[in-house]
Amino acid sequence: MKRKSARRARASNRKPAGKTAARFRIRYSCPPDLYDPKSYSHVVEVEGGRLLFVSGQVPVNAQRQLTSRDFREQVGRVYDNLETVLRSVGAGFGNVVKTTNYLTDIAQAKVFREVRDARFAHVKTRPASTTVVITSLVEPEFLLEIEVIAAVPAR
Repeated sequence: MKRKSARRARASNRKPAGKTAARFRIRYSCPPDLYDPKSYSHVVEVEGGRLLFVSGQVPVNAQRQLTSRDFREQVGRVYDNLETVLRSVGAGFGNVVKTTNYLTDIAQAKVFREVRDARFAHVKTRPASTTVVITSLVEPEFLLEIEVIAAVPAR
């Protein structure tokens, strides 16, 4: 089953003099010759919007203190941090078009997917996604890091 959906929004209420304002459009798709992964999209196209590049977030609080050594709790904290960053620029998980996930233990992939899927449960379409297993992060206590790219209407 192929997913082909689009969310549309106006780029701005103001139109530049002599020009028509560009339409903001995101299209998610899975090519018919590939499998449909359900939890992410193979392709995300952005037209007429701004791209937001969010630095990798790690499981620390506002004082940069590790919040837990438990993997599930670290994943939750990272998603909390991502949500805080996205909200600070008027965006949310529905605006995320690409995630890059760095895990230090492949055995935790199932737990990671469970938490990720819960955080994106309210989103109609799923972002493109890459997960990489690495030996360590900048702090050995960090068990994962996630960076995202989001798209919002042009100003």
